[in-house]
Amino acid sequence: MEAVESVNLLKVYRNKETVEALKGVTISIRKGELFTLLGPNGAGKTTFLRIISTQLLPTKGEAYVLGYDVLAQANYVRKHIAVVPQDAATYGNFTPWEYSYYFAMLRGMPRQQAKGYAEKALKAVELWNLRNRTCATLSGGEKKRTIIASALASDADILMLDEPTSGLDALARRSVWAVLREMVEQGKTILLTTHIMEEAEMVSDRLAIISKGKLIAEGTPEQIKRLTKDKFRVVVEGSLSSLGVPEDSNRVTKFGSKWIVYLEDEDEALEIVRTALKKGLKAETAPITLEDVFVKLVGGEAE
Repeated sequence: MEAVESVNLLKVYRNKETVEALKGVTISIRKGELFTLLGPNGAGKTTFLRIISTQLLPTKGEAYVLGYDVLAQANYVRKHIAVVPQDAATYGNFTPWEYSYYFAMLRGMPRQQAKGYAEKALKAVELWNLRNRTCATLSGGEKKRTIIASALASDADILMLDEPTSGLDALARRSVWAVLREMVEQGKTILLTTHIMEEAEMVSDRLAIISKGKLIAEGTPEQIKRLTKDKFRVVVEGSLSSLGVPEDSNRVTKFGSKWIVYLEDEDEALEIVRTALKKGLKAETAPITLEDVFVKLVGGEAE
């Protein structure tokens, strides 16, 4: 049995204009893995998450959580999930402790167990020392971590997090990543959405790339990176004309004064770097990143 499964999931919004937010998305998420939905803004990630978490009805298709139908058995689904919405806001007069403790109690935990889970969650997101401060006095990142802690304290089998680290600084973001990986190692299943490439590559066991409501790739980060024939990138600052690389090639991208050249062969990449350095240009090479592949896949799909 899969932790989460969707079959040909379709969602159409009809207002002043018709928008197909999801176009037949089929995804299977295994128990005990961290699965990421990666895509640009407006790709359909939040719509998928809201359907899976029983907050939104699909237009067509099927969806299951731990074998329970999200439509016919929504109450059973809700007993096994905890959700952190993208736009969740804190109540100003609540403290981080009250968020974690009371949310655990609301799920039916005995008082002492709820206290234990609340303490563990707050320490995990590094809010234990701030547990008794009201949320009105916390920073934006601390408020975000408060909401994440309330979901962690629930001890739910499946956590669904929509852009959980948006608005967090680099240190706080990496702290949350470490917590999520630890929870997966303890057997929890996590489904998160993000448009941050580093986040998707660092934390995911597997991921799916969604663009304009369509699933365009699925697999481990390494499997996704093997979907393009280019394996290396060379970043050159200055003109490419002296290196014999045509600037109008479809393997070349310009960023300000820098050029990125994508290549299949490492020796060819190193040769370009050597030539550039001899001519006094700044250059470096490295394997392609998930972001490189994402841009190629999503850009190609858009075209």
